Amino acid sequence: MFSDRKPENRRFERTEELDVKLRSEPLRAGRRRIVVAALAIGVTMLAAAYLGTLGWKWLRSRVLFDNQAFALNTIEVETDGWVPADMVRYWADIRLGENLLTLDLARIRRDLELIPQIESVSVERILPHLLRVKVTEREPVAQVQGLRSQADGSLFAVVYFLDRAGIVIPPLLNPGQPQAISQMLESSLPSIRGVCSAELRPGQPIILPAVRSAIDMLAQFDRSAMAGQVDVRVVDVAAPEVLEVTTGQGAQVTFALDNLTTQLRRWRLVHDAGLRLGKAVASLDLSISNNCPVLWLEANAQPAAKTPPTKTFRTFRRHV
Repeated sequence: MFSDRKPENRRFERTEELDVKLRSEPLRAGRRRIVVAALAIGVTMLAAAYLGTLGWKWLRSRVLFDNQAFALNTIEVETDGWVPADMVRYWADIRLGENLLTLDLARIRRDLELIPQIESVSVERILPHLLRVKVTEREPVAQVQGLRSQADGSLFAVVYFLDRAGIVIPPLLNPGQPQAISQMLESSLPSIRGVCSAELRPGQPIILPAVRSAIDMLAQFDRSAMAGQVDVRVVDVAAPEVLEVTTGQGAQVTFALDNLTTQLRRWRLVHDAGLRLGKAVASLDLSISNNCPVLWLEANAQPAAKTPPTKTFRTFRRHV
C-alpha cells in the first residue's frame, strides 16, 4: 500500500545547532602565564646561585681560607712515647703556616692510621692557630724474629713486634727512635718462634691459627694464677697443633691450641703439687686432656722466677 504521506525533502529541513562557546583562548593564556612565572623563578634561582657562589669565593679568599689570622703555628703531638713526634708530623704531612681551616682532618687521621705502629688517631682543630694530634700506638705483646731485605738484595735479621690482634709492627729504623724503649721491649717481651718471614707483613695481621693461639695464651697467662710463678720466654709454633712453651726457669710445657684457660689451671695444679714434693717441672704436656705427663727436677736446680715487668708502655705519653 502506498502511504498518503509525501516524502520529505531534507534540503528544506530546518535544523537547530548548539551554540558552544569555545574556551581555548583563555586556556592558552593561562598556560602562558604559568610558563612565564616558571621561567622567572628559574632565572631568579640561577642568579641567586651565581651571586652566592661569587660571595662564597670572596668570603673564602678574603675572610677565611686566605686569612693569615688562621695560619697554623703550633702542632701539638701526643704519643705513647715510642713513636717520635717529629715522625708523626712527617707522616701527617703537616706544615706550619698552612691555613688551619683548609686542613683535611679526615685525611690526616687516615694517613696516620695506615702506619703500622699506630692503632688510632684523633685530630682536633683549635682556632685560631693550634692543631692537636693524639696518637694511640699499638701495644706490643710479643716479638718475633724475621728477615728484611736491603737495597743490595741481601737480608738481615730484624725483630718485629705483635700486638694483641696479631698486627705486625716493624721496628722504627730512625735515628730519633728512643732506643731504650726498643731494648726494654726486646728484653721483656716473650718470643714467638717458628713463623715464616713471608707471614710478617708490616701493618697486617698474622692469620695462622697457631700464632693467634700463642698470642691468646700469653694474654691469658698474664691473668692466670701462673703469672709470677714462672715467666714465659719462648712460644714455638712450628710443631703442628701444639704450642711449645719455654719458661725462664727452663721448663718445657706443651699446650693444645684450644681450651687454654683449662690448661693454665692444670699447670698451676701440677706446679703446686711439685712445690709440696720439693720438685720443679722440667717438662709438662698439657695437650693431653685426660693425663699430664710430667718430668720433675729438683726445685733448687731451677732458676728463680723473675718479677714480671710492669707494663708501662701506655703510661709515659709524650706531649710535644
